Amino acid sequence: MVDQPVFDDLRPLTWLDAFPWLRGASSGRADTPWWDAAIFDETPDERRKRLAEVSELAMDRLTRWTIGQIFPGLPPQLPVAALGLPPRPRNALLRGAGYTTTDELANLTIEDILDLRNVGIGGIDAILRALADVSTSRPTPDIGPASPPDSDYRGANPAEELPGWLVALVDDLSRIAIWQTAIGLPAEPLLQTHLPIGTPDEIIKARQRLAEFSANEMLDENALNQDAASLLDAAFRALDPRAVQVLEQRLFADEPVTLDQLGQQFGVSRERVRQLEGKARAAMLDSLATNALDMVATAARSTIGHVRPLSDLLVHLPALARTVESVGQPVWRVIDRLDDAYEIEDGWCVVPTLSAAQDWTRTHLREHANEHGVVQIDDLILVETSTPELRGDLTRKWLSTCGYVVDGSYVLTRTQSVGDYAAGILSITGSPMSANDLVERFVFERSVGSLKNAMSIDDRFERVDRDRWALSEWGLEAYRGVRSIIREQLATAGGKIKLDTLIEQITGRYSVAASSVVAYASTAPFEVRDGMVRTACGAREIRKTPERTSRMFRQDHGWAYRVRITRDHLRGSGSVAPMAVASILDLKHGDKRQLESSLGPQAINWTGTQPAFGTIRRFLLEDDVSAGADVFLVIKDDNTFALELVAELSGKPLPDALTLIGAQSDLDAETARQTLAAAINLPIDTPVVSIIGGYRDRGDTDVADLLTSVRHYLETGEPTEHSLQTTNIDDILDLL
Repeated sequence: MVDQPVFDDLRPLTWLDAFPWLRGASSGRADTPWWDAAIFDETPDERRKRLAEVSELAMDRLTRWTIGQIFPGLPPQLPVAALGLPPRPRNALLRGAGYTTTDELANLTIEDILDLRNVGIGGIDAILRALADVSTSRPTPDIGPASPPDSDYRGANPAEELPGWLVALVDDLSRIAIWQTAIGLPAEPLLQTHLPIGTPDEIIKARQRLAEFSANEMLDENALNQDAASLLDAAFRALDPRAVQVLEQRLFADEPVTLDQLGQQFGVSRERVRQLEGKARAAMLDSLATNALDMVATAARSTIGHVRPLSDLLVHLPALARTVESVGQPVWRVIDRLDDAYEIEDGWCVVPTLSAAQDWTRTHLREHANEHGVVQIDDLILVETSTPELRGDLTRKWLSTCGYVVDGSYVLTRTQSVGDYAAGILSITGSPMSANDLVERFVFERSVGSLKNAMSIDDRFERVDRDRWALSEWGLEAYRGVRSIIREQLATAGGKIKLDTLIEQITGRYSVAASSVVAYASTAPFEVRDGMVRTACGAREIRKTPERTSRMFRQDHGWAYRVRITRDHLRGSGSVAPMAVASILDLKHGDKRQLESSLGPQAINWTGTQPAFGTIRRFLLEDDVSAGADVFLVIKDDNTFALELVAELSGKPLPDALTLIGAQSDLDAETARQTLAAAINLPIDTPVVSIIGGYRDRGDTDVADLLTSVRHYLETGEPTEHSLQTTNIDDILDLL
């Protein structure tokens, strides 16, 4: 006969009884704990406030948990129609996704709900509040407490026998010792400090003895065994054995078993297994938020930065590589699965999520890219590592993981079309190439004929020989002057050449003064760094200006930056901002700014490698915005902030181009031309071809492609059949 797990028969009295994960998910917040308050003694307004806090915490920290784990007291088979949801989320669940009962929702994660069609952040918040509301009255399994054992230092007298300064000293030393043991460094000296010149010998010897004092000398044998793996093991051992089995086979397994399979194994219903899983996961999250384990998890988050290889993280925190025997998994994987504050996937550690790290990388690349979307990898600091000599190789691997094309020492950020790809390669080589040579550099298959067709109708390219292509910006004269010679020498030398060598080669073959060679080598498109000449990749300072920043457009009273809303925005995470934001607000590195808005102050800080917007979740809630929607983040000239929705595209080139820059979509040709020019700070009388080039140069190829298809209409005001259709890049490639 299978033993039955123990269940408590009492309804939850406090919010922590109903949602055991509250304390763990609230780790690091300065708010006064509220979860011990009695559920049924609160007023309706207080209850609504608590339900909102439950929803916010779940969105912030539990996006990879299932609904059943977040709400262990969720009644099964309760009709979704009975939840009292607003029409839009109710219809999305019932009609759009076909979910009719709470039992069908139990296996969904919050990320799954974020992916539901026509459900904005307001709808998701309403769903979570409703589920929390109906989950506060049912009994759930008793899995036992989970708290790691306390550690003590060896050889100390009772505190009352020690002077206050010694108690404080021992307490600090003990805290450092326990911390170093938790991260797997018990033998490292507790204090490592350089002493000032002239320190007396006795002081030097005393400090030396103290500096060599380690956790091995301070802690007893039991405490020295309390690294992160042992602490997690102790927390698992405090749980009901069946709860540990559930986590081992569900949360930590590569191929999780089903609730039904575990129910049969334990001789209980799948509903009871789901409740057991939710409470066990919550108990372990609670353990992770206490004592040394909290320090380990916090250290992992701060050490990762944005992106760091797992192997490098384990160098700094070796205990993370040790095995938690209770579940047969390394510490890093256990903490990763329990803590939603960071992700570890395919050997990469990222904060807070993979999608957020990729978005940060995308913005960082835009800041450094030249007009053809090319970035020199040596100019990038994307990956944190304790081995700087490996940074280049690690950066290449990370960029490849993000889906970018790496070409030697460069990364190409625009490879969606053959024209963008070819322009990037020519920008790298700095000299004309045949179509065949260009295609051979592509990492995906394209025909030579399709590339020739694309370049022949693209203003960026010019045919300079029977089958040799150059960038139009170089000009034909480049092949008859010093610039052409410099390009050829750079191509031969692999992209870099000593200035002295270049002067010798050119002045030895041509009647050119050394001063002329220096002048040409020091001006665009070349640059001289540390005596080496190379092709310039675009000065970062130029990219800081808003008119040179992709997806940022001038409006009547400010600048609007177009962003696509992600799950990370919905869960309340901050997001990376372009350098142009620092220029607009005159931010210096280290500055923090609060802009007034209709919903209160909006934070914009520059404390990392890139400026960043604080959370915009309240704006998304206000307008019920869903993941995948486009919005404008508007910084007005009076230093106020607003969020504006981007209108839905119509499929017509000119209206869509105007929509993408935040302008009125029904303008006539002349007004549209002036508006398009003003949006990127060009004079209003700028020719259409220059406007298109301006958008393409700054990386707004979507707008440039739309304008190319209506160029005739913008120049003449005469509509054509083509101007009524949208440009589809895939269709063009098929034709080529």
